[in-house]
Amino acid sequence: MSETYVCARCQDAVERNFEVRSIIRTCSECGENGRFLHRSLVESLSEIATEDRPDGWDQMTLDERFEAALKEGLITVTRT
Repeated sequence: MSETYVCARCQDAVERNFEVRSIIRTCSECGENGRFLHRSLVESLSEIATEDRPDGWDQMTLDERFEAALKEGLITVTRT
């Protein structure tokens, strides 16, 4: 079964045959080397209410949003 990972910079998506929270790779779309987040994490970020989002949210990359949301307690990540 294929899993989707989203580039933290440009939000291009890639498919991989394993499931982890994130992968590090060079994006074929934007050329940046960085983190690709699992689609489920990206979806959890979009579910955070606008009024609960930290200042500067719209200017943050996806991985910056993920780290800020964890620090603020807006999301939790559990091992399965």
